[in-house]
Amino acid sequence: MKKRIVLLIIGIFIIGLLVTTYKIGIVGADSGFDASYDSGSSSSDSDGGSIFYLIYLCIEYPPLGLLVLGIIIAIIFSNNKNKNEITNKALTSKLELLDINKYDINKQLEIEAFNIYKTIQFAWMNFDTDTIRKYTTDEMYNMYLMQLETLKVKNQKNLMYDIRYIDSKIVNKYEENNQETYVINMVVSCHDFIIDTNTKKTVRGNPSYKYRYTYELTFVKTVDNKELDICPRCGAPVDSNNSGVCEYCNSTLISNNYTLVMSKKEMKYQKRT
Repeated sequence: MKKRIVLLIIGIFIIGLLVTTYKIGIVGADSGFDASYDSGSSSSDSDGGSIFYLIYLCIEYPPLGLLVLGIIIAIIFSNNKNKNEITNKALTSKLELLDINKYDINKQLEIEAFNIYKTIQFAWMNFDTDTIRKYTTDEMYNMYLMQLETLKVKNQKNLMYDIRYIDSKIVNKYEENNQETYVINMVVSCHDFIIDTNTKKTVRGNPSYKYRYTYELTFVKTVDNKELDICPRCGAPVDSNNSGVCEYCNSTLISNNYTLVMSKKEMKYQKRT
C-alpha cells in the first residue's frame, strides 16, 4: 500500500513538473517591442530532467508511466488545438473602435486617443504602414517602420486581438508652437503574440493568455481646427486631397482630419491576466 502511495505521489509530481515546464515556456510579447518578454523556447534543463523521469517511470512502473504519458499527451494536444483556434481568430479579427459620443469632453479625448492607439496596433499587425503614417509623428513612424522591416526579414508577424479599453487619464497637457500636447496614462488588455508567417506557429508570446498593459502615451494636435494649406516643416503647398503626408518632404501633416497623432509610446507595466 505504501509503495503505491509513493508511486502515486511521484506520478503527480512528474505531471505537475512537465505541465509547468510546458506552460511557462512562452510568455507575453508586446506590439512594437515596448515590453520585455522571453523567447518561445522552454528550459532545456527542465525538459531534459522531465523526460528522464518519465522514461524511468515507464521502464520501472509501466502502468503508471503510460498513464502519466497519456495525460501529458492529452494536455499538449488540447493546448495546441486551442492555440490554433486563437491564431485563426486573431488572423480574421476586425477593427472595432469605441463610440466617442458616449463620453464627456475630457473623456472623449482619452477615448479618441485609445481609438488611435488601437488603429495603430491593428495597422502594425497587418503591416499597414500608410495608416501608421497618418496617426503618428515622423519619429514614431520611422520606429514602427524599422520594427516591421525586422519582422519581415524574420518571416514573423505580431498578432493582437480583443484589444479592450480599461482605463485612462490625462496626466499632463501643454501648448507650444500652435500645438497642443497630451500625455495620457492608458490601461488596455489584449491577446498578443508573434507567429511565423510560413508555418503559422507561435514563436514568441502565448495566444492562450491575455495581458494587461499600462502605457504612457503622448499625442499632439494643432490648436486651430482649420485645414493646413502649407506644410509646417518645409513650407510646400498642401493638396486638400493628400493622404496626411507632405509629398515634398514626406513629413506627417497634422490637420483636423486626424485631430490627434501619437508622438510617443512608453510601456510602464505589463501583467498576464
